[in-house]
Amino acid sequence: MNNALNDGYVSTFINFIFRLIRILLRIIDIAFKILNKLLLAVSSRIDHVILRVYKWWLARTADVDDKSIVLTTMQGEYTCNIKYIADELLRRDLPYNITWVLRGASLGPYPSGMQFVKDDTPEYYKAIARAKVVVQNGHSLQKNEVQKGKHQYWLQTWHGSLGLKRLEGAGGDKKFYEKMRALDAKQTDFMLSNSTFEDTVFESTYWPGVPILKLGHARNDVLLDRSKETAVHLRKKVLKRLNIADTGQKFLLFAPTHDDKNLNQAFGNIDFENLRDTLKNKYGGDWEILIRTHNSNKRQSDRWLAGLPVYCHNASFYPDMQELMVVADVGLTDYSSWICDYILTRKPSFLYGANVKKYNKTRGFYHKIEDTPFTMATNNAELMRNISAFDKKQYEKKIGSFLDTCGAIDDGNASKRIVDEIEQLMTR
Repeated sequence: MNNALNDGYVSTFINFIFRLIRILLRIIDIAFKILNKLLLAVSSRIDHVILRVYKWWLARTADVDDKSIVLTTMQGEYTCNIKYIADELLRRDLPYNITWVLRGASLGPYPSGMQFVKDDTPEYYKAIARAKVVVQNGHSLQKNEVQKGKHQYWLQTWHGSLGLKRLEGAGGDKKFYEKMRALDAKQTDFMLSNSTFEDTVFESTYWPGVPILKLGHARNDVLLDRSKETAVHLRKKVLKRLNIADTGQKFLLFAPTHDDKNLNQAFGNIDFENLRDTLKNKYGGDWEILIRTHNSNKRQSDRWLAGLPVYCHNASFYPDMQELMVVADVGLTDYSSWICDYILTRKPSFLYGANVKKYNKTRGFYHKIEDTPFTMATNNAELMRNISAFDKKQYEKKIGSFLDTCGAIDDGNASKRIVDEIEQLMTR
């Protein structure tokens, strides 16, 4: 019996020792994980400081090349104002070294005659440091904390238009807004504007005190091109890339804005079948729908749009919004500013904002809807009524009044004026 008791004590003691060892090993494992995280954080911070010093050093020691231009878009594609500026530079066959920044999964295609660097690489920072002129349409340079040299000119085209949603606060991120505002105001040499409206918006938001060049939006030149040749060429180009057979059908372009609070509400609320029938009754012909999610949402677009009718096509990955506008016969959005570009085509356009009251409180608008050419629907029934009751003469009259009120100057020659200005800067 004593032996049995002794064996029990020994067994209990051994189990206690093993449990103690496991606890100690667990404590050591946790300690190593915490230490590893601390080392990674410190290492990351050191890397960040070293990179900032490198950027600062580059900006102050690099020899600026009077023949070098760098172009970068926030979308990471060959699109927006920067694309049409590049096209005009290439058309003139000027003796410049043009470098285009590739961001993310850039699809292209890109024209020949340019060099390419990937965003946030040593080659990227070197190219910018050596460029006489750098043109962007967002906050790409500021987000990458690029340092600016003394003998450079940084131009900002932005990617918005005459409204509708407010720019202030970057959608509510106050910290981001304040950081970008300080950098934008300090580093930007010239803002490119297309209206007195934009002059005011730019001055009161990200670019206070920055000189404004009212030259127009290069991307809108194509919207004012009324030639049949351009229309036929772009229709063929767009439909081929989207793999849509051309049967002579008409197209509605639906492209909502980004909404942090309610990401895909617009897709779930629209009755596409009724919309298609209403368009056919109003304008005749067979209709199909091009849907383009916001650039920040395009990776989710296939999932969001799965299950829609076959006449609905995902155009989210098509890089050039302006080319889609040329092909579209009718435009539809919730609050995205592209619709204010689209009116330059004089083709019908409509607003559908199921959460317009909430959006107005959280983001806000620059214009009262009744002061724009658009009608706002908050449900499907209203949207169908607005389409059915569309009055072309009244619409065109409102377009004229709206553009006049905004002081818009787009006339199809913005690209030429902008490149003229760039040529002047290259000789300074």
